[in-house]
Amino acid sequence: MDPEFLFKVETTFFRKLIKVLRATKAFLDAVRESGAPCVSRATAIKFLLARKFDVARAHALWRQHEATRRREGLNKFEPFEDPLKSELETEKFTILPTRDATGAAIAVFTANKHFPTQTTHQTTLQGLVYQLDVALQSADTQRAGLVFIYDMTDSKYANFDYELSQKILTMLKENYALVLFLACDRNSQQYLNLACIQSDSSTK
Repeated sequence: MDPEFLFKVETTFFRKLIKVLRATKAFLDAVRESGAPCVSRATAIKFLLARKFDVARAHALWRQHEATRRREGLNKFEPFEDPLKSELETEKFTILPTRDATGAAIAVFTANKHFPTQTTHQTTLQGLVYQLDVALQSADTQRAGLVFIYDMTDSKYANFDYELSQKILTMLKENYALVLFLACDRNSQQYLNLACIQSDSSTK
């Protein structure tokens, strides 16, 4: 192998490594200075990846994320106890085992399985966030993002929950690095709404 080429590869690698290490330290310092409990390096890198290692924007995303969890009661999960256990068993929200062409993970919220009178917003959001947390442990998902599909196929008025849908949209927009949000109806073969919900167009 050409020594000059190898030198360039090694130099690029170490520059990127130094950038990651410096950004991670700066992020952790910012969290510590804010008086919040310490977070892991893995958590720091997850938020830094979501904002292309811009420390200020990554820290802002983390603050929004934590504020939303406190506001909506999303800090503690008991997946083997009701009501969260029953919520997960409805499978209204699922992370598909496949990815899209860009490598992004695919999450689907099936609206016709949601009955507002039988659950609470907190429980529904807990079911969603619990699974998103697991999905975002994947380095591939952290890098490529996630496509969120709000599937309204065969939905009835009894499934309609405008306030919840707005909470989900706001939470995803302000707290996660997603590729896009789709609201669709497979029966009509038409996308009813297609919107990029990144909080900043430069996140990708």
